[in-house]
Amino acid sequence: MKFFEIKEFVYYAFIRGGWAPILVFVFHVIASKGFDAYEHFPLLDVPMHFIGGLAICYFFAICTKAPHTSLLLGQHTKFSLFVMLVALTGTTTVVWEFAEWISDQYFSQNAQLGVSDTMLDMFLGLLGGVIVAFIFAIKHKTN
Repeated sequence: MKFFEIKEFVYYAFIRGGWAPILVFVFHVIASKGFDAYEHFPLLDVPMHFIGGLAICYFFAICTKAPHTSLLLGQHTKFSLFVMLVALTGTTTVVWEFAEWISDQYFSQNAQLGVSDTMLDMFLGLLGGVIVAFIFAIKHKTN
């Protein structure tokens, strides 16, 4: 990849798509650390995981539209794009929950309230991702 191609990909990844998960993460940090919002409003966790799934899948979907991405990933059908976006969102969801577990185990946080809470968090993140993946797959033009 040439420098200008990398620059275009960075533009797509961090400017066109990256704003969404960054915004959700910044809101999460300010709400949790600045206002202790999850202690006062425990149900805030539900929409945050759903919106997080929407945002991270949007980020991945925009990245697939970057110039020259097809050279790396190949051409996608509507179905393969949907599967890839859901898989990337699911992987991110699992990594996020592992990060919460690590923060609970090693830094005395209370991010996870148990297995049911963790499963609900992952379900909501995936649900948000499936919605965005479905929309992008339907709109995807195959050559």
